[in-house]
Amino acid sequence: MASKLGGRPSVEHVSSLAEVVEIILSFLPARALFSCAQVSRLWRDTARRVLRSRQKLGWLSFEAHHEPHVAPCTSKLSMEMLGQKIVEFLDELPIVPAACIVLLSRCRVHLQEGKKDEIKTLVTTVKGCLPRSCALIGSVGAGVIGTAEGGFAEELESAEGVALLLMPQVEGVSAEVINLSATEVKNNRTFKSRWEKSLRLPPDGTVKCAFLLAKGDTYNLDVIGKTASGIWQVCNSEEDYKSDVVIIGGLVESFVMVDNEVKNAGVVGLAFTGNVEAVSMVHHGETVEGVQESLKELRKCGITCNKNTACFMVSCIGRGQEFYHAKNVETGIFQQVFPGIPVVGFFGNGELGLDLHSHERDGHFLHSYSSVFCLCSLPSQSNDSLPAQATVISVTKELKQDEKDDKPSKCT
Repeated sequence: MASKLGGRPSVEHVSSLAEVVEIILSFLPARALFSCAQVSRLWRDTARRVLRSRQKLGWLSFEAHHEPHVAPCTSKLSMEMLGQKIVEFLDELPIVPAACIVLLSRCRVHLQEGKKDEIKTLVTTVKGCLPRSCALIGSVGAGVIGTAEGGFAEELESAEGVALLLMPQVEGVSAEVINLSATEVKNNRTFKSRWEKSLRLPPDGTVKCAFLLAKGDTYNLDVIGKTASGIWQVCNSEEDYKSDVVIIGGLVESFVMVDNEVKNAGVVGLAFTGNVEAVSMVHHGETVEGVQESLKELRKCGITCNKNTACFMVSCIGRGQEFYHAKNVETGIFQQVFPGIPVVGFFGNGELGLDLHSHERDGHFLHSYSSVFCLCSLPSQSNDSLPAQATVISVTKELKQDEKDDKPSKCT
C-alpha cells in the first residue's frame, strides 16, 4: 500500500504519476526503456511514447588518439579502444536500430598486418550490443568519413578510427542484407533469375537505394560492378529498362564484414526498401569551387531533407588532405550546403555510383579519382504512426531469450 510520511508522497505514489514517469523515462537510453516497460502498464505505455519520439538516425565518428611523445599503440590496443568507444555509444543509444554500418580505418602499418582476428573480435562485440534483428555490415580500409557526436563531419585518413551510422526502425522501410561470394557473382553473369535468387530482393520496385562494399583489387572491381548491374536487373520492370534504384559503394583495402562474418572477398551491402528517397552525384573536379557547384546541383534535386536524412560518401583514396592541401575540405563544403545532415563513408580504391545527370540506360557505375555523394532520406514520422508496440514486444522477447540462454547480452 502506498503511504504518506509527514505529508510527503511515497515513492510508489510518485512513480504512478504519468507526468513524472514521462520526465524520468525521457532521460533513459533505449535499452533501459525496455526494462522499464515491464514495470507496469503506465511505464510500458510511457516507454512506447518516448521511443516514438526518437525515430531518427544515429551516428558516430571517432579517432583512437595516442598520447603525445609516445609511440603509437599496438594494433590490438587500437581495436580495443575503438571497440570500447563503440560499445559505450551503443549502450547509451536512444533508438532501436534496424541496421548498422561500421566503417573502420587503419593506419598503414596495421593495415598491412591484416589482423583478421582483431577485426572479428570487434565485430562480434558490436553485434552483441545490437538487437538480433539489426543488420550489420562494414569494412576495413585506409580512411573513413564520418560525423562526430557534436555534428562535425570529418575525414580520417590513414588513422585508427571508425565511422558508424544507425538506421532506426521506421514503419514502411526495411534494410535488406546483401552477401555474395565472388564465385556466386561470377556464375550469375547476366541471368536475371540467378540474381533474383542470390540477392533475394523484392522485385516490386520497392528497392530505392543500395550501399555496397568489396575488397579493393582489380578482380573485385569487376565483382562489385556486376553486383550493381545485377541489382538493376532485379529492380527493373519489364516495360522500363532503366531502374530508379540509386547505388553507391566502392572498394576498400582490407576486409568487409556482414553480421559476425569477416571476409576478404565477395560483396556485402544493404538495400533500403519502401518509403525511401535517394539521389546520387559523382564529382570528378579538382577545385573547391567545383565541389561547391556540384553539391549545389545536388541540393536542387528536391529530395526531402529531415532528421532521417543521411549522406553516403565514397571518395578516391587519392583525394582528401593531400589533394586539397587541407583537411575536411569536401565534408566541410557538404555541411555548408546541407547543414545538419550526417555524412558516413570511406576512402576507397574505386568508387561506385550514378550521377544524377547521367543519361546512361544501363548503370555507368564504376569511377576513379572521384567523390560520390548519395542522399538517402527515410520518412520522419509522427508519433502516432510508429510501430512502438511491436518494437517493445519484439525486443522484450529477445531479452527473455537471452535470459533463458543464460548468456550476458547487450541487446536493446
